[in-house]
Amino acid sequence: MQYRVIRERSVWRGRLLWLGAFAALAVIGGAGFLWGVSAAQSQIRQNAELRDEVRELSLQNTLLQSRLTDSELIIDTQNHTSIALRDELTQLHTTNAGLETELGFFRKIMVPGETDQGIHVERMNVAAAAESIFVIEATLIQVAERPSIVSGSVTLEIEGTRNGEAVRLTTTELGGSPAALDFRFRYFQALEQTVELPTEFTPNRIKVAVIGKKGTPVEAEFVWPA
Repeated sequence: MQYRVIRERSVWRGRLLWLGAFAALAVIGGAGFLWGVSAAQSQIRQNAELRDEVRELSLQNTLLQSRLTDSELIIDTQNHTSIALRDELTQLHTTNAGLETELGFFRKIMVPGETDQGIHVERMNVAAAAESIFVIEATLIQVAERPSIVSGSVTLEIEGTRNGEAVRLTTTELGGSPAALDFRFRYFQALEQTVELPTEFTPNRIKVAVIGKKGTPVEAEFVWPA
């Protein structure tokens, strides 16, 4: 009888151990399940928060891009305006310089005393019309207290080199058109003559001789192109 009692106790002990193990596993499994549910819910909340943050950032990005576009348009408009203003200012300076030149031109004519009286070669201009063909323009003015009509002729002489040697050619030798430059004016007159230079000729200077019917001849010299 003593041996059987000990054996029954052993069986119940084993069963209790198994039940304890199952219970522990159940507790652990339940805890794990609850932890997993909690973690999943936390992750879902985080994902929702991240989605909200992404939407907010996307909205801010759209607003910033809109502002950037507006700023770029403003800057572009300001740049165009600045360029236009600079161009206008340059044009005004150019116009002002031209007016100053014209004013000086007429001051010499209308305010005698600042310039020696008589006929002057005020301007000389040379422009290429075609290959080896040039248009020469000379502007004459008369400075006098009481200007009267003056008349006469103008001759042009071009200095240069040909085959390494110094050469002087008159517009008559160059077939100038018109052949003669005659003037008749009271205040000023522009004369124009077209010449064709030899291909081997290199011009350096141009001389102008104004021969009036009265008074002393006037000569002037300009660097080519004038």
